[in-house]
Amino acid sequence: MNTRRQVLATLAAAAAGASGLARAQGSRGLTRLLVGFPPGGTADVLARALQQRLPAREGEPVIVENKPGAGGRLAVSELKNAPADGRTLLITADPILTIYPHVFRNIAYNTTTDVLPVLPIASEPVGLAVGPMVPASVRTLADFLAWCRQNPKDASYTTAAAGTTMHFVGSQLGHASHIDLLHVPHRGGAAAVQDVMGGQIASTVTSMSLAMPHLGGGRLRVLAIASARRSRRLPDVPTFTELGHPQIRADVYYGAYLRAGTPAPLLAQWQQALAQIAQSPELLAQLDKLSLDPMTLPQPQFAALVRADLERWGPIVKASGYSADD
Repeated sequence: MNTRRQVLATLAAAAAGASGLARAQGSRGLTRLLVGFPPGGTADVLARALQQRLPAREGEPVIVENKPGAGGRLAVSELKNAPADGRTLLITADPILTIYPHVFRNIAYNTTTDVLPVLPIASEPVGLAVGPMVPASVRTLADFLAWCRQNPKDASYTTAAAGTTMHFVGSQLGHASHIDLLHVPHRGGAAAVQDVMGGQIASTVTSMSLAMPHLGGGRLRVLAIASARRSRRLPDVPTFTELGHPQIRADVYYGAYLRAGTPAPLLAQWQQALAQIAQSPELLAQLDKLSLDPMTLPQPQFAALVRADLERWGPIVKASGYSADD
């Protein structure tokens, strides 16, 4: 939390070129940045970082509106039901838009028809880490898989929750290795990491921002990451692709989204304003403190990425056999 406070405290005034957005919005009331989780999470921190640098006319503030519930889906539904007038922006991680439509039978939004990708902001690697339950001699992914075969009752991994990127990365690993890896969903990624470090569960598939603070003491060892290339923060940790599992590929990325149907001039104004903020040295430095990587793509390429990931995760979720309905 101290780091997050530093993020918010050190952000500068609005980006110079973003004033065009305020002019385009005119005098129609406040601008909302929707977040599908309570204050303090990564999406919330990023939204508040943007809030501090976006222009606001006198009496027309830019506010962060937390809409927690349904694993982030309520905020997407709120965006869907908002006017397509450029006054409501969603800040969210990609699984809510690319994985959840395959997980939940009854979902209140359609990623391709209700949501308009604007700009990615940041990403972070996902990786497999083991703890004290696994012998110290296990130093590689191959070692861990061999240990799982020898200890099938302990062959397990925990994640922040079922139906997440981490859940399906672990499912893919078990399927590819012909090992029955038991998935143990937790209530939050930090608690999952703590259980592995405490020796209650053999391994976790987790975001590296949660793992990084615990790697120095030997109670947590990262064996592989699911990114396309090695992380600059973990240069000695190989990717799953390097280890013979190219199908296991995933980063969690955070982006900004408008309501589908938002006029093209407003989309262009948002893209320009957010790009200037996302590339500012101050924000880049704060992303680094949070162990997040900057992510920049032109708007058409970002929209194509979201569509491709929506399609890519469908067969993976189906192969896992998992579904949820609330």
